[in-house]
Amino acid sequence: MKHMRLTFLLALSIAAPAAEAQETSAELYINTALVAEVSYGLNCAVEITGSMEAPDTDRGQVDVFDTPPELSPLGQVVPALLGLGFGVRARAADGVTITGATFTVHHPPFPGRGTTTQSWRASYSDSAFSTHLYRFDFPYEAVTGTWVMHATYEGETLYRIPFTVVPPEAYPGAATLCDPESLLSFAPLPEAEGAPG
Repeated sequence: MKHMRLTFLLALSIAAPAAEAQETSAELYINTALVAEVSYGLNCAVEITGSMEAPDTDRGQVDVFDTPPELSPLGQVVPALLGLGFGVRARAADGVTITGATFTVHHPPFPGRGTTTQSWRASYSDSAFSTHLYRFDFPYEAVTGTWVMHATYEGETLYRIPFTVVPPEAYPGAATLCDPESLLSFAPLPEAEGAPG
């Protein structure tokens, strides 16, 4: 199966292609009036069940999965390892339904491509979780520096989660991170520098 970089949970209806990406800061923020139970972390494996068009992404499509992937709560520091994913899981606040939000990933420029922002549509329900992942499938994607996952709806930020991607040698245990036993036993690492703890 051909692998795609971007992965998201198709748990709710998906609206039209994303609007122009919005600029964002690298400060962690969660709008608790609109979203609840927001978590973030790393993912080593996800079962892809299909793909859909996403014209505002580097490759023009995203993967779809039916079963929400597990996110290991290892903080906001991510080793730049091929095959590793990281992302955000959230649901809408009680009594809230959000259809046609924009989920955006801001990142350092991809070498030879220049891509710095990718986005697609997302929806959130108060009765189900939506999970959005970014996976390093190609060497040019594994760029170090600040990455920000940012969801917006009608001009309001739902959440903004910064991550710091580091070289594998700067991440303790990176070589065995995705071994089943290692991933479950890792203690959370410190938060990314400059992010609230």
